[in-house]
Amino acid sequence: MKGIVILNLDKKSKLSIDLQYPQNICEELGVTDSMLETVFDEHRKIRTGPNYLEMQIKRDLSVASFFTGHSSKHFIGKGDHVITVFLSDEDILPRNFEGQVRRIAFELLPKRKEKKFNELITKSYILLEKGELDVYWQERQEFEQELGQKKERIDDLAQKVSLLVSDRSEHLRNVEALKREVSELYSKLENWGSQMAELNEYNATLTAKNRELTRLTNVQKLALDQKEERINNLIAKIGDATEIEKGAEKLLIEIRKFRKDNEKLNREINKLNETNKNLKFQLLKSKRDSDSIPELELEIKQLKDKILGVTNEKENIRRLLTDLQMDIKIVREERDRYYKIVKASKPF
Repeated sequence: MKGIVILNLDKKSKLSIDLQYPQNICEELGVTDSMLETVFDEHRKIRTGPNYLEMQIKRDLSVASFFTGHSSKHFIGKGDHVITVFLSDEDILPRNFEGQVRRIAFELLPKRKEKKFNELITKSYILLEKGELDVYWQERQEFEQELGQKKERIDDLAQKVSLLVSDRSEHLRNVEALKREVSELYSKLENWGSQMAELNEYNATLTAKNRELTRLTNVQKLALDQKEERINNLIAKIGDATEIEKGAEKLLIEIRKFRKDNEKLNREINKLNETNKNLKFQLLKSKRDSDSIPELELEIKQLKDKILGVTNEKENIRRLLTDLQMDIKIVREERDRYYKIVKASKPF
C-alpha cells in the first residue's frame, strides 16, 4: 500500500482533502482532485448509504475506497466522508479488507477533532498494511434488517400495483364506454343540426307564404270594400219608383253577385286565417327545437370534462406506477450489491 487519504464534503457538497498519510501522498502519486472526484462519483452511483469499491484511477495506481454515507441519512462513524487507500500493483487485499476500512471509519472519524487523531490514523494504517486491523461488520446486521423492511415494502408495493392495475383496467373500460356515449351524442348532434337546417329553411318558406297570404287578404278586403261602395253609389243614384222598378232586377242580380263574392271572400279569409294559425304553430315548434340545442351541447361538455378527469387520473396512476417501479429497481440493486459484498467477504 502507498498511502491513505480522508476526504470530506462541505455544506455545498464540495469534495476536499481532510487528511493525507504519508503527508502530501496525493502530490507524490500525481493524484489530482478530478481523480478523487471520480472515485466519489462512483460511490454515489452505488447508493447514498455506506458502500465500498475498488477501482483503477491511473495506469499504475488503483484504490480501495469506502464512503461512510450521507450525514442526512444512514452513515458509519461520521457522515459525508470518504476513506481512500492507494494500492500498488503488487498489493493483494484480504477478503475482510472492507471490514478493516470500516473499522477506521467507525472508530477514528468521530475523534477527528482530537489532538492525537493523526497518531491514531498512523497506527491504524500500519495495522491495515499488515492486515491485523479488527473488522467492523455491525452495520451489516442493520443492513439486513433494512433489507427485510424493504422486502416487506416491495411486497406491499406489489400488492398496491396489483390493485392499481385492476383499477386501471376498470377506468379504461369506463373511458371506452364514455367515448362510445360521446360518439353517439355527436351523431345525435349532427342529426339535430341537419334537422335544424331543414326547419330553418321550412320556417323561411312558411314565413314567405304567410306574408303573401296576408297581402292577398288585404287585397281582397280592399276589393270587397270597393264593391260595397259601388252598391251604396247605385242606391244613391236611384231617385224614383220607375228607376227602382227598372233597376230592381238588375240591382237584385248585382246584390246576389256581391253576396256570393262576399261569401267567397269570407271563405278565403277563413282559409287564410287557418293557414296563418298553422304557420304560427310551426314557428313555435321550430323555436322549441332550437332551444334544445344548448342543453345537448352542455351535456357533451360535461361528458368531455368527465373524460378529461378520467384521463388525468389515468396519468396519475401511470406516474405512480413509474415511481413504484423505480423504488423496486433501487431496492433490488441494493440487495444484489449486498449479496455480492457478503459473498466476497466469506472466507474459503
